[in-house]
Amino acid sequence: MDASTQRTELTGSFTAAAWDRIAPIMAEIEALPLLTRLSDGTLPAEIFRHYILQDALYLKHYARCLAIVAAKAPDNAQVLRFLGSAQKAITVEQGLHAGFLTQFGIMAADVTLAEPSPTCFAYTNFLLATAYHRSYAVALSAILPCFWIYWHVGEAIKNRPVIEGNAFQAWINTYGDPQFAAGAREVIALTDIAARAASPAERTEMTDVFVRAAQYEWMFWDSAWRLETWPV
Repeated sequence: MDASTQRTELTGSFTAAAWDRIAPIMAEIEALPLLTRLSDGTLPAEIFRHYILQDALYLKHYARCLAIVAAKAPDNAQVLRFLGSAQKAITVEQGLHAGFLTQFGIMAADVTLAEPSPTCFAYTNFLLATAYHRSYAVALSAILPCFWIYWHVGEAIKNRPVIEGNAFQAWINTYGDPQFAAGAREVIALTDIAARAASPAERTEMTDVFVRAAQYEWMFWDSAWRLETWPV
C-alpha cells in the first residue's frame, strides 16, 4: 500500500483533512532539488554529508520526543502501539545512518562534535516543546509529519527508474520499505484515535502543529541543500 492509497482510505478522518491542508507544502517538498538529485544519484557528496549529519542530530532529539509522547498516551494499548511503531522507525533510521556515516567518511566523533544548523535546532526545539507542554493528541500531531512525509517521499522516489550505481539507493530503499510504512500507518491511526477524543479547540491546535511540522520538513531539506550554517 503506498502513501496515496493510504490517504484515500483515510477520507473523512482528521489526518486526511490535515494532509489536505499541507498540499501546497507537499508540492514544494516534491520539487526540492535535494530530493530530485538524491533520486537520480547526482546529489553532491558534500550536501549529502551535511544532510545526513544533521539528520543524525535530529534523530537523537526526535527519539526523545517519541518517548515523551508515548508516556502521555491515555492507555497501555496506545503506549505499546506507539512504542512499537516508533521503534520500527528509529531502528530503520539508525541502521541507515550508520551505513551512510561510514560510506561518506563521517566518524562518530564528528557526530558528537557537530552543531545543529539553525533549522535543525529550531525544528527539534519545536518538537520537544510541543511534546513536553501540549497534550498527547497535539504532540502526536507534531511528530506525525516526519513519519508520513518521509513515507510519501520514499514511495514516490522508489517508483522512479532505478539508477545503476546510485550512492543514495539505500536511502530510497529505507523510506520505501514496508517496515517503515507500517510504522507510519500506525502513527496515522493513533492520531485519528486521539483526534476523535479531542475537543474542537484541541483539534485546531493539532492541525496547527501538523502544518508547522510539515513546514519544518521542507526547511530541513532546503537548509541541507544550502549547506546552512549559523550566520554569525
